[in-house]
This record gives sequence, structure tokens and C-alpha cells, in this order.
Amino acid sequence: MREQQRLDYLQAMGIVQWMPRQPLPGVPAPRWLPEDAHAAAPRPALTSEGGGHIAHPMAAQLLHQNAVEPALKTHAAATADSVAAVRTGTMAAPTRAPATDAPASAQSVTAGHPVTPVDGTPPRFELHFLRVSARGVWVCDDASQAERLAAFAYRVMSALQAPAGLLQAPLCFRWPFIESAHDDQSLPVAQQALSAQWQFLRDNGVQYAVTFGDGSQHWLQQVQAPLLFRGAALPDVMSDPRQKRQLWKALLTQAEL
Repeated sequence: MREQQRLDYLQAMGIVQWMPRQPLPGVPAPRWLPEDAHAAAPRPALTSEGGGHIAHPMAAQLLHQNAVEPALKTHAAATADSVAAVRTGTMAAPTRAPATDAPASAQSVTAGHPVTPVDGTPPRFELHFLRVSARGVWVCDDASQAERLAAFAYRVMSALQAPAGLLQAPLCFRWPFIESAHDDQSLPVAQQALSAQWQFLRDNGVQYAVTFGDGSQHWLQQVQAPLLFRGAALPDVMSDPRQKRQLWKALLTQAEL
């Protein structure tokens, strides 16, 4: 297989290519490594807890930006303060703020305006995206139901006489992206990564989503994804004729699936 064809396959599947940050033992020295590659500390592998790669490489970029930018801003601000102090002749030894026993609720109010504390705890969820047609994607939030989702989608799309050539293994979007306490994987970062994932699907022609489970419905609503059908958990939908009828009617509203 030619290199460009291999890269096209990997990009279409959303696979993030892994490249070592230092020479591997027993292999020729690569030419693309920087001169200080031996001194660079390797970062943890960008894989999820279950070992699967996230469906879109934008999350890695978001993690890097959220980890580096605050440190750069802090360093720049400290440098600017030091230079200003030297120029004005007011530079002094740093002082420590006096301790206070005020309750947290009182400390979170500044000049009469309450300050909402930022919770940096990463949300934990996973979404399984199944591309069922040129314009539609089905999503569930339970890993144990991913294969069942594909089988159910195949039967439904075949009954609608829609081409099922796009049916592949579901892509998994799992958060937190990596098990690390050093990277910012809070709720805003998770929403940015999921938004990038949905934008990636939009750029490839997806125009609507069918969700199974409260989790998939909740998270896709966070990124304003158009939901054609909002179902309960997949086993409940498959055992409930009323919900299956609603799914069928929702799909029939689309002139092109």
C-alpha cells in the first residue's frame, strides 16, 4: 500500500498516528527527531482507559493547549510584574497573604459579585457513533450495546431500502481522554472536544443523529447536534413497539437518509 493511501485510510477512520518522542531501541535513528529528543520527557500515550483511540485528534490539541497556555500566561505575567518593579524601584520580597478563617461562601464573593467555583473534575462518559448512511449517525452511550446497535441499524436501514455500505464498526468517543491528573479535562474541555468530533462528522456529510440512552442525548445536546430521534436505552427501544414506530416515522421524514 502506498504511503498516501495509508494516510488517507487512517484519516478517514479518525485514527491518531503515534510517533515516539525519542529514538526506540534497536531501530535506526530517525531524521525527524529534534536534537534534544533525548532530553525531552515523554508524555503519556494518548489513549483512553480502555485502550481505544478517541474518534478525533482535535482532543489531543485541546489538551495540549489547556496544559501549556495557562503556564505561559502565568510566566509572562510574572515577568512583566518583575520588570515593572525594577523600573520603578519598588521591587520587594514577596509577601504571603494573611490566613483567614472566613467561610468559603464569604471568600467566593468579590465586590458584591459571587464567583462561581470552577470544578476541574473530568466528566466520565462514552459515546459510540455508528454511521448508518450518508447523512445519518446513530449514537448510544453503552459499550456493551455497540454491536447490537450495528445489527439493529442494519435491519432498519435494509427495511427502508437504504444503502448499508457505510455501516462499519462504531467509533468510540470516551472521556476523560487520558487518565492523567496533569491535563485539564474539565467539563468545558470535554465539550470542546465533543464539539470538534461532531464538526468532523458534519464536515463529512452527517446532518442528523439518532440517540439511544439519556447520556447520548444529553451530550449531543451540549454541542447543538440536530437529533432526529431521542430514544431510551437500546434494549428498551428494541422491546417497545411504540418507540420503534416513532423511530420508523422519524426516519421516513427524511427525503434522503
